[in-house]
Amino acid sequence: NQRCWVQISGLSNIMSIVEVAKAFSLSTLSLEDVFSTDQRLKLDSYEQYLAITLRILPTETTEDQQFSLFLGKHWVLSITEYASEVFLPAIRQLEDPQTKLQGGNSSVLFHTLIDRVVDQYLVRADELENETDELEQLVITSPSSTDAPTIHRHKAKILSLRRMTSPLKDILATMIRVEHPFLDKNTKILLTDIQDHALWLAEECEMLRETVSSVMEVYLSSLDTKMNSIMKVLTIISTIFIPLTFLTGLYGMNFSYMPLATYRWGFYGMLVCCMLVVFAMAYYFWRKRWW
Repeated sequence: NQRCWVQISGLSNIMSIVEVAKAFSLSTLSLEDVFSTDQRLKLDSYEQYLAITLRILPTETTEDQQFSLFLGKHWVLSITEYASEVFLPAIRQLEDPQTKLQGGNSSVLFHTLIDRVVDQYLVRADELENETDELEQLVITSPSSTDAPTIHRHKAKILSLRRMTSPLKDILATMIRVEHPFLDKNTKILLTDIQDHALWLAEECEMLRETVSSVMEVYLSSLDTKMNSIMKVLTIISTIFIPLTFLTGLYGMNFSYMPLATYRWGFYGMLVCCMLVVFAMAYYFWRKRWW
């Protein structure tokens, strides 16, 4: 009745992993899934064990990696691509003889390891929510401080987490609903709590996706508004110069006699006339609230 947890970090020593797999009677399909590190989250049920594939999010020291977890009658086998600090709290609990993990069966450890991975997803979702709120506030208050590629990169992060974790709620629902000799009633109750987290995670990812799409629409709308403002100013300037162009073109014709052409102050009179036209049109635009 002694319990056993074997943790393998790294996939370079293939022969050792194969020997461990034979010792726990793992099928060839399960072993292929271990070495195929691009697997989606999934659950496989066999006669002698239960297998679940998850993904561990990248940290400062490790990249995104696959996590293969197997549950047998009195044993748990976990395989990761790299050494990870995600399971250090579980190891500390095992070292303490007074914790429930130390006195529980192998399915309790199985739940704890899954819970540690899902907690990573929840923390990441909270971080993305904070970043989304900051980005939304920035787009509303100062659109020039950000750009479309930044918003697209943030949306890609959200979609990546959503795509990675979307099968999680169905996996947990299956483990809770289907009877399996290695999952007792208490463990299923604990898995129900993780299922609630998975449902919240799915809703959070969908909400963040919609929010970022709205942020992009607001950003593009602000660009249109800015462009309309620029075009408005340019249009007003062009409109003001239309009568000035007419006057200068009229007095640019080479006739022998033109009004004011023979007077010493004729040039300055034309300048005053042009200035009066400019002020009159500017005042008219101001009264119409076009400027």
